[in-house]
Amino acid sequence: MLTKPFPLGTAETAPVSNRSSGPPRPTIFHEPWWLEIACDGGYREASLASGGRLSWRLPYRSVRAYGAAILNMPCMTYVLGPVFVGSGGDVRNSLKQVALIQDLIRQLPKSPFVSFRLCSGAEVAAVAFKAAGFTNSVDFTVEIAPKPAEALWLQMRDKTRNTIRRASERLSLDDKLTPVDFIDFYEENLRRRNEANAYDRNLCVSLISECVRRGQGGFVATRDASNTLQSAIFTVWDDEMEYYLLSTRSPESGNGAASLAVWSRIQHAASRGLTFDMAGIHLRGKNLPNLGLLTGFGGMIRPRYRVRRTSSIVRFAQSLKRSA
Repeated sequence: MLTKPFPLGTAETAPVSNRSSGPPRPTIFHEPWWLEIACDGGYREASLASGGRLSWRLPYRSVRAYGAAILNMPCMTYVLGPVFVGSGGDVRNSLKQVALIQDLIRQLPKSPFVSFRLCSGAEVAAVAFKAAGFTNSVDFTVEIAPKPAEALWLQMRDKTRNTIRRASERLSLDDKLTPVDFIDFYEENLRRRNEANAYDRNLCVSLISECVRRGQGGFVATRDASNTLQSAIFTVWDDEMEYYLLSTRSPESGNGAASLAVWSRIQHAASRGLTFDMAGIHLRGKNLPNLGLLTGFGGMIRPRYRVRRTSSIVRFAQSLKRSA
């Protein structure tokens, strides 16, 4: 059990971020073990080699639909797209990067539908996909750079700090959940809201369990005075980023239960020198329902590029579905 709801560190300088410059590097979502589980057997990859060694990768999920192979994002996979896995060479040259990424794109099987959300730092990749005939759009997220806990606390909005303070007076933090505990709580809260889990339960448990086993994923939950779960969050991380992947809270959890758990994980990321990715600003119609929550922690809004290529047949089928 974590006894301090928001322990403040004493370091006078910020941890050094592990984020690298240059072309996009692999994320946890590019790891073969992640893809094997998340794609449930549908994991494929385009690749380039230089000097006999792998230099670029473009993994993807392939499923059958519309009588053809559909290439899209795997289950629970936040970002994907082309990444540089080599070393040295003229990799900072944007023109060279575009040419190499287009070589990867040409390796993709013919498909009536291809879609990726690209990882951080993939602006050049977005250009390469655009030049290859893809349409581009932009999602947005909030990134929180690693700093000492005191600095992170002070950069929040007053309202967010006050919400966390009040929540900490009635809730304690617990980092001892199991993957099954978390998914049970996650699905129970969905049922109570008359919603269903968008992901396959067994796949979720398998993927979460492997992240925990490898030391690249963890939970924080909040409990009330009766030891009843009120909220929980699961995050995953690699060498550069920690990602807010799944969260849930009970309908009666009250204001601040989720924010208290998120604050704990932001500190976890900062202690490792990792940037915390809030994993998406939601857009519902003209509304931004989670913008206040995400920006309240004091991070910066950053783009996540989506690239897509859709055949006329698929567009027609989608239009029929929407009009049905």
